[in-house]
Amino acid sequence: MPDLKAMQALFQGAVMGQDNDFLLEIEDGGRISPERRLHIYQHAYKARLREVLAEDFPVLHGMLGDETFHELCNRYIDAHPSSHPSLRYFGQFMEDFVRRELPYKNQEIIGEMAHFEWAFHDVFDASDLPYVTIDEVAALSPSVWPTLRFDFHSTLHMAAYEWNVAAVWSSVHDEEDRPTLPEEMPETTYVIQWRRDMRSYFRTLDRDEGTALSLAMDGQAFPGICESLIPEHGDQAPVRAAELLKGWVQEGLVASLSHMDIEP
Repeated sequence: MPDLKAMQALFQGAVMGQDNDFLLEIEDGGRISPERRLHIYQHAYKARLREVLAEDFPVLHGMLGDETFHELCNRYIDAHPSSHPSLRYFGQFMEDFVRRELPYKNQEIIGEMAHFEWAFHDVFDASDLPYVTIDEVAALSPSVWPTLRFDFHSTLHMAAYEWNVAAVWSSVHDEEDRPTLPEEMPETTYVIQWRRDMRSYFRTLDRDEGTALSLAMDGQAFPGICESLIPEHGDQAPVRAAELLKGWVQEGLVASLSHMDIEP
């Protein structure tokens, strides 16, 4: 008979459906057969993991319905058996899974919703950093603005979506009487998610803000952000850039500022 460690490995493999060699080590006896006893553990294993996925992807669950989501979970569990001591990470491959597997990959919003819902976990677990305040920005010397760059908070996450995932998520999550139906957007839409004071937030960006924030997150200095707004705002581009910056700071998105001092 295998030692305890080997027996535990056999049991784990059998519960996860990887093999049934464990049954060869079990003697018959009792009121139910070894196969039936193993089936109870196998059922409990998948049931618990389905619960975890339902907690991690509640709106995806609502979109698909119980039966389809149940099938999705079983297929995901078979493809990605639990391998981490913490169930926090179990659903991390869901987006990749639905984007490559039929019939889910033919419905773009499924992949986008999986991405959106999982981002909440990464946002909430991101490390804490200080926030830049309005007073700090107001105290900047005019000489630093030509080279001013922004380091954004570790919790900030921005993504581009082709479908109205944020509106659908809000509708299902808030249990509205008339839920918002999935709809492909006329143009790509940016959505940001972030955490502040142990609470997660999200909002959809206007097109100009999406462009400006993307540039700022890539390290573009303030004049470059202003320049990106000229096609839409003309001479008012610097004013619009200042408005956006004020909003980012007030929301706690900016963690620090960097610049070079330029002598007048």
